[in-house]
Amino acid sequence: MILKQLRLYKNLFFHRYSSSLSTIFALATGYQIRSGVAIIRISGSLATQSLLKLTRETKLENFQPKRLYLKKIYHDKTNDLIDQCMTVWFKGPKSFTGEDVVEFHIHGSKAVASAIFLVLSSFTNYRLAEPGEFSKRAYLNGCLDLTEAEGLIDLINAQTEQQRKQSLYQMQGSLKELYERWRIDLVKSLAHAEAYIDFHEDQHIENDILTDVINKVKVTYDSISLHLQDHRRGEILRDGCRIAILGAPNAGKSSLLNILTQKPTAIVSPIAGTTRDVIESTIDLGGYPIVLCDTAGLRITNDPIENEGVSRAFDRANACDLLIIVIDISTLSINENLTEQIDKHLSDLFTIKSSSFNSITKLIVLNKIDLVNENIQLKFNQLNVNVIPVSCISSVNIQEFLSKLTKYIAEKCTEPSFTTPYLTNERHRIYLTQTVEDLSMFLTLINSNNDLVLAVEYLRLATRSLGTITGIVYTEELLDVIFRDFCIGK
Repeated sequence: MILKQLRLYKNLFFHRYSSSLSTIFALATGYQIRSGVAIIRISGSLATQSLLKLTRETKLENFQPKRLYLKKIYHDKTNDLIDQCMTVWFKGPKSFTGEDVVEFHIHGSKAVASAIFLVLSSFTNYRLAEPGEFSKRAYLNGCLDLTEAEGLIDLINAQTEQQRKQSLYQMQGSLKELYERWRIDLVKSLAHAEAYIDFHEDQHIENDILTDVINKVKVTYDSISLHLQDHRRGEILRDGCRIAILGAPNAGKSSLLNILTQKPTAIVSPIAGTTRDVIESTIDLGGYPIVLCDTAGLRITNDPIENEGVSRAFDRANACDLLIIVIDISTLSINENLTEQIDKHLSDLFTIKSSSFNSITKLIVLNKIDLVNENIQLKFNQLNVNVIPVSCISSVNIQEFLSKLTKYIAEKCTEPSFTTPYLTNERHRIYLTQTVEDLSMFLTLINSNNDLVLAVEYLRLATRSLGTITGIVYTEELLDVIFRDFCIGK
C-alpha cells in the first residue's frame, strides 16, 4: 500500500510538472569545438512544431519516429535556407526525456547553430535549456533515477577506461537495482510492522510476523553495512587516485613526476629546495585516473617560504590515497641493515611535522641506482615488495616501478563490476550511513521490548533515507545540486 501511494504521488507530480514545462532546446554537442556535425536537441510538448516549421513540412505523418531524414532547414519568417541536415523525431514517452524530442544534426558551424537558435527562440513557449535540464526531465518523467543520472554525468566526464566502465554500469542501473532491492525489502517490513501494531490484537495476527520483520531488517542492515566498508574504492576511481610524491630535497621527486607525466611538468635542478609549492598533474595509468602531487623537499629549515612549502606537502599528503616516498640511494650504507635504514629515513622525514601516515599505503622508491655497481644493485633489488630501486636518469627499473604502481592503484580502485557495484558518490554514503543508523535504532528498540511504535518510526526514517539516494524521495534543492554540474545540452 505504501509503495503504491509513493508511485501514485510521483506519477501525479510528473503529470503536473510536464504539463507546465516550456519546450527547451540546446546544442547537445560541444560549444567550443568546431566539428563536422553538431546536434541541436529540442524537448517538450511543442518540439514537433520546430520539425514542421523548419523543414516546411505540413504533416507530422511525414516523419516516422526514430528514423533519420535528410532535410533542408529554412528560416520560418524569411524563408532563407539555413542548412541541409539530418533530422530525427523521438516520440514521447519513448525518448531520453520521456517527452517528444527532435534533433537536428547540422553542420558543426557556429553560424549555422546560431541561426537555428535565433529561429527557435522566436517560437512561443520555447527557451534555451538550463545545464542538465534534459536529464532532469528524464528523471522527473521516470526515465532515469538519480543514481543513473549521476552515472550519466560521470560517463560524460570519464577520462580513463576504468572510469568509463564504472560510470556506464551505474548509468545502466547497477546501483539502482541494489538500492531499490533494499528499499523494497524495508517497505515490506515497514508495512508488516505497521499491520502488526494496528491489527495484531483484533485480527489475531501471528507474532511470527514481527520476528520475520526483525530478521529481514537485520539482513538488510548487514548488507548495507558491508557495502559501506568499501575503502572508498568507487569514489577513488570516480575522482582519481590522489598520490603525493614525498622525500628529502634533491631525492629526485620532480624527475619522477616528469617521468610519470611524460613531460617537463616540474623544474629539475641540482639546487636543493627548487620546488616550493605543490605541483599537481592528472594522468591515466593502466586505465586508472591518477592525480599526482609533487611536493617541496622535506627538511627542517629557517626559510619561511620553504617551510610553508613543507607544511603544504604534509597537508596534501594527509589527503592522499597513496604516497610515493623517494629516497636518494646514496644516503644509505650498504654495510648496514637496509630495511632499518629505510625505516629510520621515513621516521626522520615524517617527524619533521609530527606525522606518521600509518593508514596510507606507501611505495618506497630508491632513486639513483645507476650510481652503484651491479653487485650492490642486486642487494637493493632483494628488499621488501613495497621498495623498488630505480634511476630517473637512465630509466633503470622504471617499467617495473610503473607496473607496481599500477597494481597498487588497481587494488585501491578494483575492477568495476555491474553485479557488485561500489559507492561512487559521497551523497550516497551520507544517506546509507543514516539508513544504517536508523536501522540500528530500530533493532535496538525492538529487541529490548521498548516502544514498538517508536522503533517502527526509525524503520520509516531508514526507508526514507534509502529512497533519497535513488530519488523516490527528493527535494528541489537536492535536484539542483545533482543536475547543476551537467553540460547544457544534457
